[in-house]
Amino acid sequence: MKPGILVCLLVLVLTASQAVGQPQYRAVWIDTFNTSINNHNDVRNIIKNIESSNFNAIFVQVRRRGDSWYLDSLEPPADRTPLEPGFDPLRTLIREAHAKGIEVHAFVIIGAIWNGNPGGPSARLPENPNHIFNKHGFNQATGRMFTGRDNWLTRSLLPEDGYISYGGYRIGQEFWVDLGNPDAADHTYYVLMHLLRNYDIDGLHLDRIRYPELYVSGQSPSSGSNIGYNETSIARFHKRYNIPPGSSPPAPNDLRWSDWRRDQVTNFVRRIYLNAMAIKPRLIVSAALIAFGSGPNNEADWNNADCYWRVYQDWRAWTEEGILDYAIPMDYRRDHVASQSNAFDDWMEWAKNHQYNRAVLIGTGAFINSVEGTLRQVRRVFTPTSLGNRAGGVVLFSYASNNEAINANPLALPAGQNTPRRSIAELISGLTMGISVDGKQQFEERLINPSPVFAHPAPIPKLPGKIAPMVGHLMGIVRKRNGDVVDTGEVLITRIDDSLPAGRGRTRVSTRTDGSGFYGGIDLAPGNYHVSVTPVGEAIFTPACNVRVVTGKVAKFDILIDPSTFASGSAGNNCGPAIPLESIIAAVGSGGSSVSAGGAATSSSIEPASTTAQVGPPIETPVTINEVAGTRLRGNGSVASVVMAIKSNSSQGYEPILHFDEAQNRFVTRPIDLGAETDQVFLVLFCPGGRLGNSKTKVSVKIAGQEAEVFYAGSSPEFDGLDQLNVRLPRTLIGRGTVDVVWSINGQWENRAQIHIK
Repeated sequence: MKPGILVCLLVLVLTASQAVGQPQYRAVWIDTFNTSINNHNDVRNIIKNIESSNFNAIFVQVRRRGDSWYLDSLEPPADRTPLEPGFDPLRTLIREAHAKGIEVHAFVIIGAIWNGNPGGPSARLPENPNHIFNKHGFNQATGRMFTGRDNWLTRSLLPEDGYISYGGYRIGQEFWVDLGNPDAADHTYYVLMHLLRNYDIDGLHLDRIRYPELYVSGQSPSSGSNIGYNETSIARFHKRYNIPPGSSPPAPNDLRWSDWRRDQVTNFVRRIYLNAMAIKPRLIVSAALIAFGSGPNNEADWNNADCYWRVYQDWRAWTEEGILDYAIPMDYRRDHVASQSNAFDDWMEWAKNHQYNRAVLIGTGAFINSVEGTLRQVRRVFTPTSLGNRAGGVVLFSYASNNEAINANPLALPAGQNTPRRSIAELISGLTMGISVDGKQQFEERLINPSPVFAHPAPIPKLPGKIAPMVGHLMGIVRKRNGDVVDTGEVLITRIDDSLPAGRGRTRVSTRTDGSGFYGGIDLAPGNYHVSVTPVGEAIFTPACNVRVVTGKVAKFDILIDPSTFASGSAGNNCGPAIPLESIIAAVGSGGSSVSAGGAATSSSIEPASTTAQVGPPIETPVTINEVAGTRLRGNGSVASVVMAIKSNSSQGYEPILHFDEAQNRFVTRPIDLGAETDQVFLVLFCPGGRLGNSKTKVSVKIAGQEAEVFYAGSSPEFDGLDQLNVRLPRTLIGRGTVDVVWSINGQWENRAQIHIK
């Protein structure tokens, strides 16, 4: 290469580095409480402002309180929201943002599900009868809260005083779900998985992933917080610690009860993280985290932080375990108040120094600061700590409330003048130019900060674990022979390749199953692993087969506990990946009349297809069908394909809906062809039996978030102990790709299946 050419290339590289900032997240929260995204013009205006600010990501709120700001959802749309007909806010935001190189993170509220007054003359309930507050909060038929497992709400046992009301279920103005109720956790999990499967989001952002803050007298780190008393969660706690049913609820300061409440939240985050990674390995999972009060002074002081003891959100443990990609503490402090400015720095220091193998973004409260204050805080976000640790970026709250009027503002230039509430254009000008729109007001000292904080666009940082992973993960469900999940069972995950170097990653993880039987291990060194389970009050159970963890993948290893099978020397029939009965999918041909649940099909109705289990290609780990009520499906238990039948012009054909992918070492869905206009294609869904034999049973099936036509609902003629649903696949699904199928029985959403439509 000639010297002159080399010089030219160097000049080009230097010029490019000066025009683009260092990789860093520059993001803003967009809350739909205050920002309209009801039509295409709303979206265009948002993206225009985001681009001109040199932001590179948005965290847009698409679930507020058990509702949806996107069309393909398992939950109803937001109340009283006049969306443009056929307009999908999230899909449009994604398209417009991606065209400008801007990431879109779906911001979802987990805990709070309703804030209206459900009773009295000013009663206000969700408009949609399927809203979870209508089905699992306030029972309109009785005028009281639901009871037993049907009640999904968390509760305080303190006396009602206005702040606490409706028997302790309402805290302030809000009703919250309790993740200690497995049904509440399952519903929320299915909603989020459906969202990330059906939208090209870059991240899933969890908000209010905790218990509600209870600000009443008598609450302290030593006393605990009087919250979390969902009836089902208490019953599970009593069973876990062998406390007789019907005993008094645990005291708020019972250390086991405090750990229990923290575990319910942590378990949910772990389940979301692993399943999200299995579906979209490069998806960013983050959470908005509590940073109330003063930042911890040392490691032991963490236990005194409000996040740890008041709302049971142990986010330090989350970053250490690795169940978040980005921790985002909401470090909302006024920089013009010295004590708050110091607290801002303390929490920021803690967060930057506790990233472990993940990363942190700092959430700043633009809504309580002047533009001058926000610029100062953003600069400090990008300053390393005394240990040399840096944040990955900043997230401002919020797009709608982006600055505040400050009297005698000490940060103004000159200091002491009143600064007004300014438009978003002024914030944009401050970030990119350092001055007001008209050029008359300096927001920063030019001698100290000659270059504005967002003077140039910046690329988004890439997490090494996403682009070049060195570890793998493992997850599964643990059930017993009768189909019951193993709740809070002790799980030990141990690498057994002692002769091979482990490399990077964990080789031993001790964890517990959650209320749905789910367990998981994060950041495991690649290799073969044993998984043993100890159900509460029972002996340890170790399946005879092992599971292989592969770099960059989430291995699936379900376990069916059946000691008698292993005692007889049969190895391998009780470990995963297992296909639960609730997820077995087949299909049947066309027919005539639909029937109500529990009713017998007429002579012209659809008859269930014959679904004798087929043995698939030889694999190292057999795929097994879980048992329900002690009745096994016909066949030897190994299933490589589940049958689908199509009726077309009075002819009938069969195609497998699952096939074994040797490269992935697992079964994957086979695309379903809905055929010509005259074809009719149906699914058969199997679930544990005994619930569809009553003519009053109500059944609902949703495919891709839309109600589907149920032609038969009753006992399975083919399999004893199973119920069966025959459902027509609508032709509107053509071209949709992978979609979710979910069904409810008497309002209780069951397990989810997944199909792929051509």
